[in-house]
Amino acid sequence: MDKLIEKVIKTIEKYNLIEQGDKVIVAVSSGPDSICLLDILNHVKHKYNLSLIIAHVHHGIRIKESDIEARFVRLKSAHLKLPFEQLTISVPDIARNKGLSIEQAGRTIRYQFFNNLLNKYQAQKIALGHNADDQVETILMRIIRGSGLRGLRGIPPKRGAFIRPLIECNRSEIEAYCQRNNIAYCIDSSNKEPKYLRNKIRNQLIPLLKEQYNPAIDKHLLQLQTIIQDELDFWDEITEQSYLKVFHKEYLSYLILDIGNLIEMPPGLQRSVIRRGLRHLKYFLDDIQFNHVEDIRLLCLKEGGEKYLDLPGEIRVRKSYRNLIIGFRDSIKIPGEEKKPELWEYKLSLGKETEITPLGFKFITQQSNYNPSDYEKLIKSISRNEIYVDFDKLNLPLKIRSRRPGDRFQPLNSKFFKKVKSYYIDKKINRCDREKIMLLVDNSDRIVWIAGYQMDERFKITRETKKILYIKLMSL
Repeated sequence: MDKLIEKVIKTIEKYNLIEQGDKVIVAVSSGPDSICLLDILNHVKHKYNLSLIIAHVHHGIRIKESDIEARFVRLKSAHLKLPFEQLTISVPDIARNKGLSIEQAGRTIRYQFFNNLLNKYQAQKIALGHNADDQVETILMRIIRGSGLRGLRGIPPKRGAFIRPLIECNRSEIEAYCQRNNIAYCIDSSNKEPKYLRNKIRNQLIPLLKEQYNPAIDKHLLQLQTIIQDELDFWDEITEQSYLKVFHKEYLSYLILDIGNLIEMPPGLQRSVIRRGLRHLKYFLDDIQFNHVEDIRLLCLKEGGEKYLDLPGEIRVRKSYRNLIIGFRDSIKIPGEEKKPELWEYKLSLGKETEITPLGFKFITQQSNYNPSDYEKLIKSISRNEIYVDFDKLNLPLKIRSRRPGDRFQPLNSKFFKKVKSYYIDKKINRCDREKIMLLVDNSDRIVWIAGYQMDERFKITRETKKILYIKLMSL
């Protein structure tokens, strides 16, 4: 057995990259790394009972070269009698439209394509051709860009479904393997272009460091990466425990963290928890640098109400009183960007349930005669989610509606009226939640109850009350 195949098997076993019977999507660009990966996986497929599917992306950058590369990989698939999938797309157009670099856009498209194939074939793994030299380049690139400690953990051998069996192999070993076994591959001419930072690091910086500073710089950087990886594996557990302490709510496009608990933590842990929150939105955070995380951390320490911060990758952060809201820009609007809220209204049926399905709540009502001896008991029973009101003070029918400009009410036990908007501000209710709050009003459009918050003084029961109406708010 070839010595490189033995080395790759050791890496597979060391990191548990492959299990018996796995279906593996193999990302093949036509370069030496991915062609070597494909050949080795094809050699060991019987050992692990693997099913291989070849995936290739035509990026639409070097059209003639890309056409040749796609044809090369397609013929390779036919020769090996393996399924072949190709995505042809214009990465430059997508990068321009989304405001991304060519590298960022290309990687995003590739990973989306590979994940789609994972679902299509019900596969378990996606094999990528990253090697030890890629690891060294990545660490240097992140140092140059101002990465925090977590960025220096480099490229993991395994992350979710993505595996990198060649991650401990040098590029020279890979090219020597191809030469020994007469394996043809294509050379990407763009790898020589100095306009890409990775190419500058590969072709200029690393040779300079080896020649003038330390011939073993790559070995020492990989050693540093291993140390950091082991240390961070421990700290990840601490970060997850701390994240759960500040976690408040989580949605598909945004999440809410508790600032009060966050700022009680040491600064280093604050940064780790913030990055953990960002990973809910984007698994890969290469465009989020230390300064971005620090800006979020410092935002949490500022006094005052609402503050906003825009980050790369269409991410927006909003500080709203005690809440830190992290999400995509289309889900967190700055005042002025927001569309005028839709007005909605429902009729409240007495004596039976009224469901407000879009908001996920229902109201239960019950009429009864009033017994003055129950006064103290009923007053104490009033809560955020259930109230007793004087039935005869109501002008029927009752309605449930959204807030309108200029809405005012008289809070329970208060002699003065207050704007509903001011009440929301005083209660530190997030702007994004205000339009979801239901107002119970009578036919004269007087607010009887800000459902789930506060009832109106004008409708409270007194010792002179004759009939009462019980109203309860419940989740569906």
